[in-house]
Amino acid sequence: MAAPWIDLRTLKKTLADFFDEQRQPITTFGSTVNQTFEAFVFASVIGWYRECGWDVVISNPLNEVTGKPVFKLKFSTRGRPADYSHATCSNGSVVVHVRHQLRVATRHHRDKQKNKANVCLDVAVIRPTDVSSYSTDTAAPNEQLISFGEAKHMSAFAELVAGFIGLVHEMQPERLKRTRIGSWNQQRVDHPAPFLYVSGVLYFTAEGIKETILRRRYDIDLYTQEDRLSGSPSLPASIR
Repeated sequence: MAAPWIDLRTLKKTLADFFDEQRQPITTFGSTVNQTFEAFVFASVIGWYRECGWDVVISNPLNEVTGKPVFKLKFSTRGRPADYSHATCSNGSVVVHVRHQLRVATRHHRDKQKNKANVCLDVAVIRPTDVSSYSTDTAAPNEQLISFGEAKHMSAFAELVAGFIGLVHEMQPERLKRTRIGSWNQQRVDHPAPFLYVSGVLYFTAEGIKETILRRRYDIDLYTQEDRLSGSPSLPASIR
């Protein structure tokens, strides 16, 4: 059941409007509130690039029956990435892909090791990568990763934020060095930093961890219903 702070029906309609050119029914955006919130966070990253002046094109896989492109999001860690939609964002000669639930190797993974070290990221911003030959278990090389985000339909407690910091350490440890300068809220001009996006709020213990993140100037962000990544799409609140 949806948590009271999200109007699920309105959120699906908002996403349908955001991806208007895809002409897809609202059922495209997940069967559960968790999935719909993931779709919202995926759209928010695309919205961030649009707001910063990037050109955005949505690329869709072909329907096996009709042979026509179909908008399809990836709500599972399983599945070939080429079978799902992704966004191509361009700014002059700079091009990135925004993908949903993409498996990416950790910074410390080595091809010769017995067990693969990779993580399926809720949203991944990567350098242009041909994934047509990828299986469900293939991970994109870590050097292709530009940024990423995790979506959690919940309010955040300290352990959740600490776990996200651990994920950043595995994927992009350089983000945990003292890299932020100037005003913390100054708009970035390149790409979003790695982020944790919760649909609720930060509990006081999570706020405490956030204070230490600001003090340590980690190059990561926390977003909530009150502090959004981008202005579009919006996260509609439920009327209680």
